[in-house]
Amino acid sequence: MAATMLDAWESSSSQFHARRRACLAGTDKVLNRLAVLIVDGGEEVDQFVAAVAGQPVEVRVCTDPAEALLVLGRMCPDVVLLGPAPGRLDPVDFLAIVRADDPDVPVIVGAGSGCGDFAARASDAGASAVVPRPYRVRELLALVNSLAPMLHQVDLRPLAIELGRLRVDGAVPQMWIDGRQIELPPMEFLLLRFFAERAGALITRQEVLTAVWGERASVRSNTLNVHIMRLRKRLGDDEKNPLWIKAIRGLGYQFTVPTKPIT
Repeated sequence: MAATMLDAWESSSSQFHARRRACLAGTDKVLNRLAVLIVDGGEEVDQFVAAVAGQPVEVRVCTDPAEALLVLGRMCPDVVLLGPAPGRLDPVDFLAIVRADDPDVPVIVGAGSGCGDFAARASDAGASAVVPRPYRVRELLALVNSLAPMLHQVDLRPLAIELGRLRVDGAVPQMWIDGRQIELPPMEFLLLRFFAERAGALITRQEVLTAVWGERASVRSNTLNVHIMRLRKRLGDDEKNPLWIKAIRGLGYQFTVPTKPIT
């Protein structure tokens, strides 16, 4: 099947070839918007698509590499994300066909644990990058944007942070706890995002102060204490035995999301 598809692609009368060339030669691509073709499927792809909703990113998902080859000719994506998708065409053969026609289009390959052979074959076939699967949405989106042609790189808004019971918005100062929306003052929002992005890690006081308040000399030593106290109240934390924002004596803080509401 792969050889037949490759022969068809390279044929001067190929519809694939004609569509792709017309697409590459066209001037109708939308600036300030990133076109991404995902050749993969499953829940993690759905999560990625949901995460980029509202971003200047146009996503097309194909679970069959053979179908994706047709879409490629019409869509002319800025970046292709390729996983070990089953179908009428082997994913690595899909990559080989694309590379035979366009050696420059960025193709990111996602390979999970136990897929070392797939990753190696994809690298040999010309993958631009190989990333771990399940996909890490933030890192993947940043990589997609960095590999896109300069004219089509976009300004991405910060993604929402999802931590089980807690969701922190990407740009608007608000959070959701167990589905309940809570508005936040700007500095508490920045503080919460900083903690949430480092959930489980030990963070020093100076790291927090520098990240949230910068190098402002006017910030007093108790400013962080006051903001943490207020944020704990909004989170419903126990003042005597806090579970959300724990103070580690002499070291700093650790942020965690309790599995159950504090009673």
